Amino acid sequence: MGCLFTTAQEPLVRYGFKYDTVAIRSGETFSNSLWIENNGAAEVLLFQTNAIASVKGLLNLPDSIRLQPREKKWFPLKYFADRRTIHSNFQQFLFMLAAVQKNIPVQHAASFITYLQQMQGLVVDTDEPEIYLSQISRQTNVSVRCYNNGLIPASFHLELSNIPEGLEFTGNVNELTLAPGQQQTIVFIATNKLRSRTASDFLVLIRALDKAGNQLAVKNLRMMSMSSDKRLGLNQLSFSQSPPNTIGLRYLSGNDGLSAYQLQGNGVYHISDSQQLRYRLNADYLNTPVQQGLNLYDTYVDYQSRKWGLRAGTIYELLDFNLNGRGVKASFKTGAHRSLNVYGVQNNYLLYNALHPVPQSQGTTFAIAYQDQSAPVKNKSLTLLQHSDNWNHINTSLLSGSITAPVSEKTSLGLEAGYSLLHIKNAATRQGFAGGIKFVHNSSGLRLYSYNYYSNPYYGGLRRGLLQLDNHVSFDLGRSSTLSAAIRLLNSKPRLLYYFGNEYLSAASLYGNSTYEIGYGTRLGSWDLAFRPYYFAQRIRLQTEEETWKSASLRGKINLGHTYATHTFFLEADNGYTFQNTSRRPEAPFLSSRINASYKSQVLGFYAFAQFNSYYLTDALALNLERPKYTFLSLGPTAGFALFQRRVSVNTGATYNYSGYNHSSNYAVNGNLRWHLKNNWAVTTDVLYGINVQPMAYNVVQGAGTNYDPADPSLQYRYSSRQLRFGIEKSFHNKDDLQERKLELFFYADLNTNGHYDAGEPAAPGIQVRIDGTMAITNRKGLVKFTGEKNKTYSVSILNNKNWSLLNSPEIVLRKNSRLEVALVKTELLTGKLIYVADKYADVPPPPAGIRVKAVSRNGTVFMTFINEEGLFHLYLPEDQYLLSVEAGALGFTMLQENKTVQIQQHQQETVELKYTYRARKVEITQFN
Repeated sequence: MGCLFTTAQEPLVRYGFKYDTVAIRSGETFSNSLWIENNGAAEVLLFQTNAIASVKGLLNLPDSIRLQPREKKWFPLKYFADRRTIHSNFQQFLFMLAAVQKNIPVQHAASFITYLQQMQGLVVDTDEPEIYLSQISRQTNVSVRCYNNGLIPASFHLELSNIPEGLEFTGNVNELTLAPGQQQTIVFIATNKLRSRTASDFLVLIRALDKAGNQLAVKNLRMMSMSSDKRLGLNQLSFSQSPPNTIGLRYLSGNDGLSAYQLQGNGVYHISDSQQLRYRLNADYLNTPVQQGLNLYDTYVDYQSRKWGLRAGTIYELLDFNLNGRGVKASFKTGAHRSLNVYGVQNNYLLYNALHPVPQSQGTTFAIAYQDQSAPVKNKSLTLLQHSDNWNHINTSLLSGSITAPVSEKTSLGLEAGYSLLHIKNAATRQGFAGGIKFVHNSSGLRLYSYNYYSNPYYGGLRRGLLQLDNHVSFDLGRSSTLSAAIRLLNSKPRLLYYFGNEYLSAASLYGNSTYEIGYGTRLGSWDLAFRPYYFAQRIRLQTEEETWKSASLRGKINLGHTYATHTFFLEADNGYTFQNTSRRPEAPFLSSRINASYKSQVLGFYAFAQFNSYYLTDALALNLERPKYTFLSLGPTAGFALFQRRVSVNTGATYNYSGYNHSSNYAVNGNLRWHLKNNWAVTTDVLYGINVQPMAYNVVQGAGTNYDPADPSLQYRYSSRQLRFGIEKSFHNKDDLQERKLELFFYADLNTNGHYDAGEPAAPGIQVRIDGTMAITNRKGLVKFTGEKNKTYSVSILNNKNWSLLNSPEIVLRKNSRLEVALVKTELLTGKLIYVADKYADVPPPPAGIRVKAVSRNGTVFMTFINEEGLFHLYLPEDQYLLSVEAGALGFTMLQENKTVQIQQHQQETVELKYTYRARKVEITQFN
């Protein structure tokens, strides 16, 4: 029974509830029943006296209740769990009744408690699913949007993991508190700190954690980089700059009485040449004023052999589905890059959680995936998956696959498709399907990229209800300029993601945009300049208000970069004129700007990001009609240096963030010190301190929606967050045991085309190099460094974007740390055309496609290409004199000139015409007298 409150006089009217505690979930209804009993001898008329009467439910008490003597009645109550009803994890619903007749004593009050089962209402998202590190500044901005779509305030901090060695993320990782319905944008700066040790493309895991270390939200973000130092498909390290086989023990002290001991480890043990054992360990023992316990997360043991492999612990992979949890992965290998993988995963990131020893099961995932990645442009995959979601009561069955194959030497075609069934509790089964096609062409002077994808609103894969068209073409204009054009369209209409009180997630999901862009880029000495004007249209469907917002803008983006010695400068300014905005936040027309600037030297750096007025239509969700101005600013200095022959490394920075749309500010400083001692020992220190000032957007007593002025200092509150961490590390690795080797490539201009480096031949900086599908770029000394697998064969190719060509096609087996000199020759474009000359006895010729053209230099070097259907051919040739010939006799073509001499000179593009005739049969001519 419910809680009963009595007065000094025994009441004649008593009342209570059927259930004293009711478990509720966000976006769902909950109910209880109130019984009222009249033990008196007279009729009584009752009414409610407390504020609970103002909380409107789906079923409420009547305004007045009439009870006859000795009568007992039941009244059903029903509510909807939204922000207007729920504002705490444990909430009391208090009912107070009084009688109209003053002489009848009535029980003072009765109440029941609601317990919120699904407390996680936090959404973490980014503007783009893929982020590229700038080649110029070696950094980029990552804007992380955090939105509390739950019913109660959320306190959390962001943690970024899976960050490779040499990459640094700076930004606000202090504790934040978001009221229900409030959002906050946090900008991280991703920077490549080490010029000689640069990370390859990777997935970074962004997690929102509460003070106890529980995961509230997670986001996988793919980051792609291009640099002069890349890792070739190796596992990245678990904590920054720690080599394999390292164990670290740390002590963390924070504010509000929080302390923790952290044990971290990562490593690989090579049992034999074909067997290895990898491991990772992350364990935190947390000590807070209210609870103590151990959390175990991001931990696994992974055994791999030539034929099979087994991993147990934390599993996170993308299989057209976000597989993230604890479980087992078994691999059966049919080749060096072909495998059949079997997964069994429980949908819980924490392997062990002593703070909440009996967590509710969130479901399971079972999957079988076949993957063949034998070549970068020739791969295929097939996935069969079964997923159960206990939170949303949805079971997903998914079959998806993809294949990519080369069409020609410079062209590839990719196809993907998927089919799914969604089994929804108390609803019909929904079918889903998806399909996509990708076309890539990369030749001298022309690059085409086309990716088109569609999935219906009930598709069970990673991209549900999505129409995506991304088409791009670029042309080279001379040696240093490029002209481009792009058409992009995105329309997202997933179903089953919406529920009441979740406005941000539903609006961000029911979102679409279209972009029509042209661009021009050029290089002027050490400066890179690009200008891209574009038309940008957006739309959002708001289900709660059955309204569609639309906006349209004319914008222009300017990129400016400069590199000199160890100094890099980068500026990106995106300015636009919005002439349509039906959200009226703000009223159109208006101007807006997004500015991203950075400076980096060997020691000092500075970054800044600013946005004035709305850019994305989702920005309007943070605004209201009274305050429609969207402003965001993030800036700060950084410094990094090494002392005592690099035994001591120090990195520090400061950040200031200001969100004008809710008048909140954040000030933060952070620092890291690592001291390498003898015998592979190291001590570390991390310091972080931040101050947050923000308005009280949520009144716990009166509930959400209370009027307030965020600029009123009396309604603002400030709080500080502090973290101090000390650690000691021990590495057990032996460099000779590491199954990875370094490859240094030196690219130089082979002036005499002899294939050997001679004194005085200059280095070739800025060359885009491809090895094993990984891209890198040579530094100012012509060097590029790769870290690859021992005993693996690697072939080297380049992109001819500066008229450079490889003199030969180098290939190397990486048995040891190696250095390879790669000869480049400066080339000019030779364009030729076959001209058909008809004679009296000639037949109509077929298309000349497939005929081989050969150019032989004076020292005997041979270059070859093929003629297309229009009779055209293109050859990039080093400066020299060539003898040009066509191998066409076997096809019935007769060249009117067997050989033609061509002189190739720098900055002079040559065009030649080669005349031919065609006879399909031999014709003999006889004269009769």
